[in-house]
Amino acid sequence: MDSGRVVVVTGGGSGIGRATALRFAQEGDSVVVADVNEAGGMGVVDEISQNGGTSFFEHVDVANDESISELVRRVRDRCGAASVLVNSAGILQNPTRLVDLDIEEHDRIWAVNYRGTFMCCRKFVPDMIELGEGAIVNISSTSAVRVFPLLAYSPSKTAIDQLTKILSADLGQNGIRVNAVLPGYVRSEQMQLRIDQGFRDEAKMKEQSALQRMVEPSEIADGIYFLCSSAAKAITGTILPIDAGYLSSTSYKLYAGWTKKSRGV
Repeated sequence: MDSGRVVVVTGGGSGIGRATALRFAQEGDSVVVADVNEAGGMGVVDEISQNGGTSFFEHVDVANDESISELVRRVRDRCGAASVLVNSAGILQNPTRLVDLDIEEHDRIWAVNYRGTFMCCRKFVPDMIELGEGAIVNISSTSAVRVFPLLAYSPSKTAIDQLTKILSADLGQNGIRVNAVLPGYVRSEQMQLRIDQGFRDEAKMKEQSALQRMVEPSEIADGIYFLCSSAAKAITGTILPIDAGYLSSTSYKLYAGWTKKSRGV
């Protein structure tokens, strides 16, 4: 059944998380918007309520184990056990060289992006095991499979890919599916801020994708919803690219056989 579920979206106050919370609520699920940003999270809850949906805000810092444990308890007491978990909480990083990397920033990114995802899975899975079913979606990145100057962010996303596959094998016997989406360049609030600050080149990001465009958060949310739906009941351990063709296009354009002669120039 794809409605009436209890769905927890971490990082639900903005970007992909916000779009995902709206998507599940639109389909009739009860959505817990979990975020460290209360103003952003409450804004999403209000938006869902205005559209006739059911949603609650819960504060969580996914870098804090006790905060996650409290979130699980509050969700259980207020809504019942969650059968869907979307680990959307994450921090972006600006490009840097090794010698210039801020170690505190490095550790914070790992604490939120990887360990936060790991601990949310660990804390919510026991309730899913008791339910006999569940769906988890993690957030990967093109930087997990390409070499970018993102010395904390990229490895954290590569680790999430491996975690997703390991958990899918571990939890399949309990009826729990674990997948990830691999977004391309997404026009989220964090990304737009970096464009405005000059840390990302919007024209170049569009040029590198086969479809010559960026991806909207709502398009990532559609993929996440699909992976948690009965239409994907045979899908687990998958890393689903939603990247406007970035991965295929960048490899294609770098092919060394593209000479003037082969292009017919």
